[in-house]
Amino acid sequence: MNKASREEKMKKMFLASVMVVVCGLTAAFGLDTDVLQKANAGDPAAQVKMGNLYALGQGVPRNSQEAVKWFRRAAEQGYPDGEYRLGGMYDVGFGVPPDPATAAKWYEQAAKQGFLDAEYRLGVMYEQGRGVSKNDAQAAKWYQLAASAGRPQAQFKLGEMYETGRGLPQNYKEAWKWYFQAAQQNRPEAQFRLGRLYEQGLGVPQSTSEAIKWYQQAIARGDSEAEEPLRALVK
Repeated sequence: MNKASREEKMKKMFLASVMVVVCGLTAAFGLDTDVLQKANAGDPAAQVKMGNLYALGQGVPRNSQEAVKWFRRAAEQGYPDGEYRLGGMYDVGFGVPPDPATAAKWYEQAAKQGFLDAEYRLGVMYEQGRGVSKNDAQAAKWYQLAASAGRPQAQFKLGEMYETGRGLPQNYKEAWKWYFQAAQQNRPEAQFRLGRLYEQGLGVPQSTSEAIKWYQQAIARGDSEAEEPLRALVK
């Protein structure tokens, strides 16, 4: 995937996370001026809601710069959801020029307050060396925090780091543990990795039937990478 495609994918993922909030917001508030009044009065939760509405054009004309303005107002009050969303805007270059270092700064401020999405995104930044110096140990630290709180993407990434021995000692049993937790939340990439661990007997007793089961689940959820190893096992 080239840089432009990756950045577009990241933008869509960020906007999708905003949509989760907005769908509930518009049902509850619509164009209720109470939200705007609260936001203007300095309520950071209302400011984030306004930013969400502008980011997606829900009830107001879509305006990414207005979204940034409202997220920034919340972030500058130390509100973690605002910090995370402002970081996301800088991360994907939506409403502001792309700036990974500024994105990482805001992610870190939210992550230090225990905001799960920010913990995960900060882990990604450290793993990729985007906006911060590449540091697998730091990536593993932030993935661990988000994974322990149930974030499936972080559980998968933590399992991957245990499997490969990046950022912490290689441990296939720990890799299985975190892949399994992510797989239970229907993450196809984790289901594929579980299949591979069972096929190779890494961290678990070798089991062709378990490998087939997990490969099939991964494929059912769109992971084409599992197709070739599954064919090799069932031919």
